[in-house]
Amino acid sequence: MVRKFGLPVLTPKPPPPTVDAMRKRLGGRASTEPGAGDAVTFTTPGGVRLTGVVLFVRGDELDVWVDENVVRRTRRAVAAPLDAELPRDLVAIAADARVFAKLSEGQRIRYLDEGRVDEGTLIEKCRFGALVERGDGTIVGLGFRRLWPADATPAREPS
Repeated sequence: MVRKFGLPVLTPKPPPPTVDAMRKRLGGRASTEPGAGDAVTFTTPGGVRLTGVVLFVRGDELDVWVDENVVRRTRRAVAAPLDAELPRDLVAIAADARVFAKLSEGQRIRYLDEGRVDEGTLIEKCRFGALVERGDGTIVGLGFRRLWPADATPAREPS
């Protein structure tokens, strides 16, 4: 009698993302103009009225967080300041967007990565996050909600 053994199938670990891939995932290299963190309301071309927080401003273009990890691009001309209280789920987003807007390339920052807080250098800002150099020289791409100045503690528990 022959006995068959099932061997585990090992798949190779994918290579770490390149800096270019991280940059692209974070919306490309860019720094926002004033207005990040503002609450706005706008109507989509399909007629849906949305409320959100401005993450990025460049000229007449706004990138607005409207729902969990959903960002819509609109024009400043069709967006209006929110004339009501900001919904609770967007208050923390607005605060994080304002903090991120104030960060600059070359600045020492604290960041949340893999459940731990560490310190590094912000080497490149992107629309929705940044490339950060860790202490060991590794470059990581992190969303704007995971970054704050090194000389400050976050106003809330980082998400």
